[in-house]
Amino acid sequence: MRTAEDLADDLAIAVGSSEIFAVFQPQVSLESGSIVAAEALCRWSHPELGDIDPVTMISVAERSGVIHALGRRMLDECLDMLAEWRRTGRDWAVAVNVSPRQFDDDSFVRHIAAESARRTLAPGSLVLELTQDLLPVDERAVLPQLRALREIGVEISLGGYGEGSPSLERLRHLPLNEVKLPGHLVRSAEPQALDALRADVEAAHAQGLRVVAEGIETLTHLDIAKRLGCDRAQGFLIREPDAEITFP
Repeated sequence: MRTAEDLADDLAIAVGSSEIFAVFQPQVSLESGSIVAAEALCRWSHPELGDIDPVTMISVAERSGVIHALGRRMLDECLDMLAEWRRTGRDWAVAVNVSPRQFDDDSFVRHIAAESARRTLAPGSLVLELTQDLLPVDERAVLPQLRALREIGVEISLGGYGEGSPSLERLRHLPLNEVKLPGHLVRSAEPQALDALRADVEAAHAQGLRVVAEGIETLTHLDIAKRLGCDRAQGFLIREPDAEITFP
């Protein structure tokens, strides 16, 4: 049985190999129905253990410090994919999850700026997603880096919005472009819950933020997202995560 230390060693090696790869789940505009972006999801196919649960992978990466190399690997894959999409006429954005630990690296913002410029990517094409439960206790600790990212055209998304987490008022000082409603909230059919979510969406729009509904699995869920006033949606109904990027 492999220990946590063994997995950390395996992951450190895997980051430089094809064991680590990205899959992409599209987001559609609820106004036009067209694909406008895709979220990049990191996957690890271990040669002995098979597919490693993403939560386990990220936990191992953060505890061991491999998160910096893993995060950079994912960012570079996303930037390469953006360049490929542009080459083939797909004017999409890509969203990639980042860990607060990555902001500890002084070269984090510089690397994104240099690699984006090298590929001459359009502003707004790269979206970095944070989750509220992973933000530092004092969000202002990452504020200088977030502002620097915004200055070079990177957009900032915040996941976990609307689930009894910090209010939008508390997060007002963060330079956000987008918030994401978790799937389990979007799929709720309780009228009272939907009224509260609709108020959250309206509050986000009042601050000029885009709202993405996650976890859309049925036409009913899609209808809920539309009735809530969300701008975009993603989920298995639209497309499962895909490494081949064969979207129409």
